[in-house]
Order: sequence, then structure tokens, then C-alpha cells
Amino acid sequence: MTAKPHRTAEITVFSPIGSPTNHKLASDLVTIGRASDCAIPIKDRYLSRRHAEIHRIEGKWVLRDLGSANGTYLNSVRVEADQELRSGDRIRMGDTELLFQSEHSTDRFVAVADPRLTPTIAIPIQDIEGGQQLSGKSLDRFRVLNALAVELIEDRPMDELFGFIVEKVMEHLKPSRAAIGLLADDGKAFATVEVRRSNKNDTAELTISHTLLTTIVQEKKALAFVDISVDERLSQAQSIIMQGINSVVCAPLMVAGVVNGLLYVDYYFAQKALSEEDVRIVGQIARLASVKLENTRLRDSALQKRLMDEELRTASAIQKGLLPSEPPPVAGYSLAGINNPCRTVSGDYYDFIRRPDGRLYFVIADVSGKGVTAALLMAGIQTAFRIFSKSDPTPAELVQQLHFTLRETLPKSKFVTMFVGRLEPSSGLVEYCNAGHVPPLWLSTSGVAELPESDILIGPIAKAQYHDGSFSLGEGDALVLFTDGLTESEDDDGIEFGVSKLGETLVPLHHESATEIATQLENAVLEFSNLQALADDLTLVVVARDVAAG
Repeated sequence: MTAKPHRTAEITVFSPIGSPTNHKLASDLVTIGRASDCAIPIKDRYLSRRHAEIHRIEGKWVLRDLGSANGTYLNSVRVEADQELRSGDRIRMGDTELLFQSEHSTDRFVAVADPRLTPTIAIPIQDIEGGQQLSGKSLDRFRVLNALAVELIEDRPMDELFGFIVEKVMEHLKPSRAAIGLLADDGKAFATVEVRRSNKNDTAELTISHTLLTTIVQEKKALAFVDISVDERLSQAQSIIMQGINSVVCAPLMVAGVVNGLLYVDYYFAQKALSEEDVRIVGQIARLASVKLENTRLRDSALQKRLMDEELRTASAIQKGLLPSEPPPVAGYSLAGINNPCRTVSGDYYDFIRRPDGRLYFVIADVSGKGVTAALLMAGIQTAFRIFSKSDPTPAELVQQLHFTLRETLPKSKFVTMFVGRLEPSSGLVEYCNAGHVPPLWLSTSGVAELPESDILIGPIAKAQYHDGSFSLGEGDALVLFTDGLTESEDDDGIEFGVSKLGETLVPLHHESATEIATQLENAVLEFSNLQALADDLTLVVVARDVAAG
């Protein structure tokens, strides 16, 4: 009995919170999940501790979901039973995507080192449309190109277009094999490859020499290697000899003068003797393919951007709904809150919660970073804050609970600064806890002062401890909370607005309402920055005590 070939493979993990990582599948059982003892551990909150497995069974790699809560998807289809993996398959788990690649795939290019080669025919790509006088072969070339141009008019998804182009090359040129490949960023390997064969039983690996690839990328030429069996120079090229090929043509795929891939055709044995006209037609097909692929990429990118913009607009509307539409009424006080995101969505948060006994919680928080990730974390903070405040904890107790909860879900690169206050309206007493946030400013008859106490920010330190401070708001006094997007706003010369200028703006606003103070501050910052786009989210909260009627 013949033993099955030992197939090795690798997984590339694409995570939204880090750089891609490669993992060789070195054993017959590979576990994937959130647990640190998995063979491929992935930090993704939507993964189960042991989410899925990849088995090598009788020489084949098989994907198995382990009853995960959020499912495992193979090429966008949920895995309900064991699925055999093929090179190029994409596996999605939560926010993470995995690319499976078999080292023995017959549908990809494998770069093979070889001696220096000299092509039999080499035509610079800019000269590819030239040639000799009009001949029968030239007319054939024009007919093929015209037919292909017509066939390429119809729009297709990018993942279908590669296969369509290669199939049309097979149809029109009748090679033994045809392939189209896009280069990876380093220009030394292929990121995307489509291969077709005239013989369906042909399972030979499609290889291409480093020399050939380098020549095409650097010299931007369509190249041909012809009749290698009688060409002494080419007889040394093991990557060609081992495949039993008689003739090879490669042409670059170019965008804006840069080679980003190639079109490859070959003919086994004495199937075809290549001419310069054959090289020109492959080169021109490569130019047509390049234009179509780039136009499709731009179209897909524009469509993706429109979809993303629409999703961001929806996310922005949802996020605005999470922030208070207006502060709750508190007798003897006025409240105000402003949130201006520097992008469509914000990582800043503020809120007011009035207790049944009349006491008022207020909070301002800033998630590190910007954009969607920060906004998602902000939504979780809002939910947790509203739940924990129901038990009427002190500000320090509330922050402590938030710290323990958020540490389990915060990525290692993220942290949260937060200021929580609790107001006793009858006395004006404000208890507060500051977890690494910008110190708020207390506007009183004595002027403007920072609240001094500050504890560690939320997230990095496991055993962080938080403490309460307190002060009393007198009549006409106000407490101004803000994120660093306010004080770090810059003018045309790159000078920051700063805390001192904020204090100067506040001094004449004693006895004013919270809304008036917030409006004046926002206008001062926008005027200072000359209405430039914000570099960071800007959030402002004001709690002001009214002046009693005389």
C-alpha cells in the first residue's frame, strides 16, 4: 500500500489589533482559540477559549468547529461539519481572519532558485504594441485582443475576475498551463494566484524561477524561453526542466509604471514553437488584464468605502443615541455636555445619571486611540457605568468595578481615563474619583483651580486602587470636565490651546449657566484653531450651581 504524501501547511493570522503572524502546522492536531495553551492562541473577545481545530487526516487537512458560540466560517460559509481545507481558503473567527496555505498546493507559484538565465525573446513592455509588418499572425493577435477586450467589458467581482482572465487565456492561446499572479508587498512572492491546465489530470507544481521573476519586475519586459531541450543556457534551469516544459512566456502586470504581478503561459514538449508575435500577444493580454484588474480594484474600493461610510454614519447615529440627548433636570443646578468627534465616531464618553434620592452621577471618559475600536469600547463603558451606578456606590467604588470589568476585555494596547462625580444637590457636596483623567477645573469666587487628586488610569494595572475626593460647589460655582482634545487643540502655528488659556476663558463666566459656559468654551477653542479639523475627540461637561434668587 502506497503511503499518502506528507503535506505540510501554514496558517497566517490577520488580527485587527496586531500585525499578521504565520504559524507552521507542525503536528496532526492544531487547536485555535482564546486560551493561551492553544497551538494558535488568538486575542479576540469573540473567540471561545477553544474555538476550532485543524486535523491532518490521511494526508489531508480538515477544519472542525468545537461548538463555538460565534461560529467558524470557511470562505464565508459557517462550518457545521468537518471541512477539508484547500490552499487559499479563508477562515473567519470573530474579528480574526486566517489564511490556510498548503506547501504542496498545485495552484500557486513556488519560487525556485536557479542559475542566471538569458531569455530567448525579450521585449520591453512599452514596445509591446510594435512589431513587424502586418501579417497573418498579427491579424490573429488583433482578433484575440479584440475578443478579449469585449469579454472583459462586463464587471465581475475581483475574486472571480482572476479565474475568468486565465480561462480566456486558455481559450484563446491554447497553452498547457496559464496563470496570473499578483505580487506580495515585498515583490518576491505571490499574494494571489489563479492557475488553469489543459490536462485536468495534470498535478505538477507550477514553479517559477527567482531569476525570471526578478527580471520581469526590474526590467519590465515580456520574456520567452523557447526549446529548452536544445538550449544549453536554459538546460541548467532546474525549475523549468523538472516541469518538462518546452516553451514559457511571461509578461508583467503593471499599474502606473510599477510591476505588481505577471501573466504566465507554458507549452509542454513540442506542442508549440514560440515566436516574437506570441510574446507580443501575451504582453498585450497582460496590459488588458492589468487595466481591468486595477479598474475593478478601484471600483471595489470605492464601493467598500461607500459601504464603510454608510456603516460609520449608522454607527455615529447609534453612538449619539448612547450619549444623553439632554441632561436631567436638577433643581438649583444647570448641566451641559458636548461631544465633537474628530472622526465619524468617538472614543469619548460622558453621561448624567440621576438617582431616585435626587443625587446625581456624572462622568467623562476617554478611550485611548480614535475611530471604531475606541467607539466600541466607549459603548461598553456606557453600559457598565449605567449598571454599576444603580447600586449607589461611591465614585471610587464605581471606578473600581469598571476597572475590574474592563480589564477583561480591553486590548493590551488600550486604556481608559475617567472622572466620576456624585453631587448632593441640597448641600453642593461633590464626591469624585479621577482615574488618570485630565484634572477638571473648579470655577469659584476665588478663581479657577484644578482638582488635585488623581489615581491610575483604567486597564494596565491589575491591582489598581481608587480613592474618593470631595469639595463643595457654592452659588455661581461650576465644575468643568473635559478631554485633552480641548486643551491640545492647535492654532495655525501649532500652538496648543492649553489649560492656562482655558482658565482665562473661564474666569469671567462665574455665575453663568452650564450651557453658557460650555458654549463659550467650545467657541473659544474653535476660534483659536481657526475652525481646523480636530486632531482628537473633544468632549466637555459642565455642572454649575445656580445663584439663589435674592
